[in-house]
Amino acid sequence: MSSKRFSIFTYGCQMNRYDTETITGHLEQEGYERSEDFERSDLILLNTCSIRDKAEQKVFSQLGRLSRLKKVNPALKIAVCGCFATREGEGIAKRQPAVDLIFGTQNISELPRLLGRMAKGRVVDVAPVEPDFTEVAPIQREGALSAWVSIARGCDNFCTFCVVPYTRGPEWSKPSALIVAEVEKAVAEGFKEVTLLGQNVNSYGRKTPGELSFGGLLRRLDRLEGLRRVRFMTSHPKDCDEDMVGAMSGGSKVCEHLHLPFQSGSDEVLRRMDRGYTAEEYLSKVGLFRQRVPGGVLTSDVIVGFPGETDRDFEETLGVLHQARFDSIFMFKYSPRPGTPAFSMKDQVPEEAQAERFEKALRLQRQVTEELHLALVGQVLEVMVEKPMEGAPAPACLGCPAASERRPAAPVGFTGRTRGNHRVQFLASGPAPRPGDLVDVRILRGGLHALGGVWPPDSAAMEESAP
Repeated sequence: MSSKRFSIFTYGCQMNRYDTETITGHLEQEGYERSEDFERSDLILLNTCSIRDKAEQKVFSQLGRLSRLKKVNPALKIAVCGCFATREGEGIAKRQPAVDLIFGTQNISELPRLLGRMAKGRVVDVAPVEPDFTEVAPIQREGALSAWVSIARGCDNFCTFCVVPYTRGPEWSKPSALIVAEVEKAVAEGFKEVTLLGQNVNSYGRKTPGELSFGGLLRRLDRLEGLRRVRFMTSHPKDCDEDMVGAMSGGSKVCEHLHLPFQSGSDEVLRRMDRGYTAEEYLSKVGLFRQRVPGGVLTSDVIVGFPGETDRDFEETLGVLHQARFDSIFMFKYSPRPGTPAFSMKDQVPEEAQAERFEKALRLQRQVTEELHLALVGQVLEVMVEKPMEGAPAPACLGCPAASERRPAAPVGFTGRTRGNHRVQFLASGPAPRPGDLVDVRILRGGLHALGGVWPPDSAAMEESAP
């Protein structure tokens, strides 16, 4: 008897991708097989995001297409999960009668039971529940080198623009013993790198007496055999401290990349956002990182056009961009989210002003990024090989066990990431590196979105043809 097939569409952030891997693990335990052919699936899930209105509209558009598919195949079951499902469960049910199952971010562990209930009719279950931290959840990971590992759920910060505390609930830290076990399992499966996930990773363990601090967790994972790299996101500036930065400085596997959202350079806007720090305090955390982690890479999040933001407020944001010199930023125009305090704030900034400020900040950041990447030219950086470059000739017998059989006839292009999370395209001569190998690449090009180089680093003959 063939297994049932399911397809899943994932919207939004890395946490949603991790949730998709967990959902996949539960479904496979229930006898489902994942399929990319959604037209032949028995169950289709939409794992949704609610951070911006555009993401929610994409979900309704997709549901419209799937409802037509269900008319052709009445046996098809459609499920909506994730943050949008948590926030608008009953509203989705009323607007889309074709949906059979709606469950929230806090109900994933209940999925096997919900599938049984769905057989008797539509199920909507978005009620908050405490996380099940008794054992490692079943996970079917995507990719082969880098694994997502959630270390916490929820958020206690309640920034006035953010829906996360309402959709993912209060903050819970996963026991460090479970995190270590999950990472060990990922390493045993062949993963070389893990990225620790949480809405606020650096407040990890603070509500749990006797638990490791976030810095302590980083130090514990740094000792695991077989693990090559540890990354994490996202950090909150108010919880960025010596303990965390010290673990980054002293660890051999913890990467020197810190994603530290500042959102605005205006103290008045930060106050209305309820971020819990001033621009000066934020820049002092940047200074701590620069001092303790020389050569570390700093990235950030920025919101332009928050309600009440004046031209002067925006200029102060540009000032932080000048001083902090981020390697890159994720920048967003403010998107009103129903249910958040900012939604009903006065002085909403017009779209035209938001767009103008966005473009001005983007131009500045591009200039900074180009300068920082140009300064890397000539340096030798450790790169984890990911895969051959698209369009490049395949290396001879890539993956063959014998090194003598792995020698390409001509230089071959590969892509990978530095410890600072720079994307690198490089030409390799000699024995072809394998995905997961750590190689020293000499940087010859400093592009806006990717660096170019050669391996081995003394391959002077390839300089002119480097990516």
